Amino acid sequence: MSKPDDVAKEVIDQAAADKAAADKAVADKAASDQAGTDKAAADKATADQAADDKAAADKVAADKAATDQAAADKAAADKVAADKAAADKVVADLTAERDTLKTERDTIKTERDTLKTERDALKAEVDRLEKLTGKAAKPPTAGGGDKKLTADEWLAEQLKK
Repeated sequence: MSKPDDVAKEVIDQAAADKAAADKAVADKAASDQAGTDKAAADKATADQAADDKAAADKVAADKAATDQAAADKAAADKVAADKAAADKVVADLTAERDTLKTERDTIKTERDTLKTERDALKAEVDRLEKLTGKAAKPPTAGGGDKKLTADEWLAEQLKK
């Protein structure tokens, strides 16, 4: 071959080498771009997964907080109900005790009134006897006589005189 053929061959070889290098550079760039795209997609998937995990953790935390708040509210409501029930029981017990005491008071008043009536009747009988006998007839005192007489026995004894 001649020199121009050699030069042309070198130019063709150089052009082919340059084209191969350019094709390799384009392929390398495409591969690099694809790797970048794949890495970006993987990073996005990782970020999305992290966001999903955070959202799930936040939901779990919110659900737990809501459950805890509901439990606290129920406990507070139960305590209020128990306190009200205890107060109502105390009021009912005190009301029952008050009513019992009122009944006892009324019974004692009735007994007192009955005793007053009996006393007044005995006074009237004593006054009647004093008019009949002309002297004051006094019933025996608690510690004055040898024997204790009931009012009826004393009255019978006075009538015998």
